[in-house]
Amino acid sequence: MKKTRLTFLAFALIASVACQKTAGTGRLVFSLEEGEVADVETKGNVSDYAALPSENSFNLVLKAADSAVMYNGTVGDWNPADLLPAGNYLAEVSYGSDEDEGPAKPYFAGSSPFTIVGDQTTAVKIPVTLGNSVVRIATTSAFNNYYPTSSFTVTTPDNSFKWEGKPVFVAYQFSVSGTVTNQAGKSFNIEPKSWKGDAATCYTVKYDVNNVGGVSVTISFSNTVETVDLGEIELND
Repeated sequence: MKKTRLTFLAFALIASVACQKTAGTGRLVFSLEEGEVADVETKGNVSDYAALPSENSFNLVLKAADSAVMYNGTVGDWNPADLLPAGNYLAEVSYGSDEDEGPAKPYFAGSSPFTIVGDQTTAVKIPVTLGNSVVRIATTSAFNNYYPTSSFTVTTPDNSFKWEGKPVFVAYQFSVSGTVTNQAGKSFNIEPKSWKGDAATCYTVKYDVNNVGGVSVTISFSNTVETVDLGEIELND
């Protein structure tokens, strides 16, 4: 498994801080740090799979030490001039939902504890990572030559998506099935194969033919290869 940096436009809430000092309170400056996304077999960035959200689209939640919510709203609506009592806090940011699935449905999340010191501006850095899995489907040239027509479906416990060349964001558990037609017009079903992914990981399910003139299909996933025999059918039958 290779690691690649999640290309993410780090952003900051720039506080226009006056010189006024108020005992026991302080202001905040936030910034989001780049997280990491692991890619299996295919190297890429999250921006290759979906448009990155704008900086003001993230939801921001500030919690005090007793879990009381001090702020819950978008980053764009946060007023950096606001004063908060000195003490320990937790900042949480998110974009999207961990229950949403499909193309262009990334879910980002991150959190960071911090302490506000009276009469100071506290800089808080929050690491943000991809909270769901990404599924891609690839076919080799040999596969495409043998099966000029093919279609695939990504299925999760709650949803089903026809593969249309766009990466599918899923909540970890998924299966892939397919239908292929060879040069002679014979159609075959590729039965569903199921996997469980991890957060912040892109998986490529790759299809290839086992040998020229055969009808065995090899399915590669996470560095493992499985052979599926579609039957003893000659190429030109």
